[in-house]
Amino acid sequence: MKRNEGMGWLVYLLMLAGAAGVGLGILRPELNTNGNLMPIHQVLAVVLALVAGIILTAVLLELGHLIGAKIGHYRIDKFNILGMQWKRKKDTKKFHFSFSFSFDGITGETMMAPKDVEKSNPRHAIYFPLLFLLLEAAVCVTFMVLGVSLRKNIAAWELAYVFGLVVLVIALMIHLYNIFPAALDSKNDGYLITILNNRTNVIAYNTLLLAEEKAMFGEPVPEMPVYPEVTNFTNSLNQVSIYRAIEENDIEKALAINEYTIQSKNHVSNHAYQDAMAQKLALKLLYGNFEEAKTFYVDLPLETKKFIANLSSASAVRAYVLVSGLVEESENETKTALARCDKAVKSVPEGMRPTEEKLIRASVKRVQEKHPDWDFSDFSFKDEEEQENPSTEGTTKETPSEEPKAEESKEVSEESKPESVEEPKEADSSDKKSE
Repeated sequence: MKRNEGMGWLVYLLMLAGAAGVGLGILRPELNTNGNLMPIHQVLAVVLALVAGIILTAVLLELGHLIGAKIGHYRIDKFNILGMQWKRKKDTKKFHFSFSFSFDGITGETMMAPKDVEKSNPRHAIYFPLLFLLLEAAVCVTFMVLGVSLRKNIAAWELAYVFGLVVLVIALMIHLYNIFPAALDSKNDGYLITILNNRTNVIAYNTLLLAEEKAMFGEPVPEMPVYPEVTNFTNSLNQVSIYRAIEENDIEKALAINEYTIQSKNHVSNHAYQDAMAQKLALKLLYGNFEEAKTFYVDLPLETKKFIANLSSASAVRAYVLVSGLVEESENETKTALARCDKAVKSVPEGMRPTEEKLIRASVKRVQEKHPDWDFSDFSFKDEEEQENPSTEGTTKETPSEEPKAEESKEVSEESKPESVEEPKEADSSDKKSE
């Protein structure tokens, strides 16, 4: 789902403001008055309480997602708490432990898939974390009350009061982010509450989760409904269809679905709209007629060009690689965009990442074909391409086609590499004719 980074920063500011208010208005006066009663140093006590609050809240939050998902009849494919990850392996489907800090959430991520698209209920995975928040808050308040009551007789209870207060504040801060009713820069339950308000949206959401699971395991993604009238939520569903069309070499279909978002400018966020414009430019430069794509870029509004230049999404990164390499012919700017490729891939849903990686590699190769003297050896996407395709340099320029049709890509794959998005070979000939 498309995130709103600006709204995310607003929530961060609210969280910091709340923490500062409690710290300066309650905690500091308390430590100044009764801090000497604690058996350990005041600073150490606060630090330990902060760590305990983050760990405890993260565990309860994701445990709530896990239990709620099970009750709602979902399979768990990935479970991540603060970088400790259990993920199903593609071959055995058994869980494998690893450390991964690329989770989509404020403290972790629980990736689930419906057992039945029509019957599985995602609301349980939203409300169980709130139940655990109430339990955590009750325990913290109990510690605070006992601390105030008993610290005069047993000094160590002052430490219990400080722990209860700090952990409670941490829990409220994290859950403020999680239940904020808007799409933020990381996955949050509040946004889901606003969209899962009818059966149609629940089925659509379950379909999206199922498609992400299939893509993660490299299995065929089921046909997704395409929504001509786009909102931020249905745009997320359309993205699955766009990436599937790209994987199947149907670039015209991908552009057509992407156009629905552009035409729905007044019904989607500015980020979603600008991302669609960047996607259109990137696909045109990679697969279309070069002169037409160049004209399209020149005529873009300044706001869209800034969005692309700021490398604000995976599509923007690809577009900037191609613009810098093919239109503006700037090696330094191309390398600036390439330095963001790894982050760009991680910004898209996990099931779409393999296709996004292929698109980036195809874009890099497209630029390298025009500028063989440019050195991209420091960038991982170029290195991986060369390892997989050590001899493509000699065959690429011989491809005669102009349009990225599926039948033509089969002929190319027999000569070089059977990857579906290795279509810049075809676009290359049309660009040469245009030039």
